Amino acid sequence: MTFLDTGIMVGAVLRSHPEHVVCLSAIEDSEQPFTNAHALAEAFATLTGFYKVPTEAAAELTLSLRHSIQVEALALADYETAIREARSRGVMGGGIYDSLHATFARRKKAAQIVTRNPSHFQHVAPDIEILTP
Repeated sequence: MTFLDTGIMVGAVLRSHPEHVVCLSAIEDSEQPFTNAHALAEAFATLTGFYKVPTEAAAELTLSLRHSIQVEALALADYETAIREARSRGVMGGGIYDSLHATFARRKKAAQIVTRNPSHFQHVAPDIEILTP
């Protein structure tokens, strides 16, 4: 199983993204690609905020990911684990979100995390292979 980070999903759905082709390929080439519902919310926020995609189009693009990626809600235990381990993993501020993704990926027994931001995962997922497209 392969966990897909937010940046991969954004790049895959946004045709004007400079890494569109490699992000789309990352999804298509991943074995059992999956993510969590929080990552979908992050993708929507990135599309509407950073890339200024109109809300309706961003919603359609974000929700279309469900056709090619398994999406599951985070459990309360994922939040508790990520917060509990924050100090030992050196997590502060917004880093908690990547820690949360790593916690979820670990629980789902992901073999890899595919991300455009490998440095965000090095200290929160040293036990999972981190790949970039």
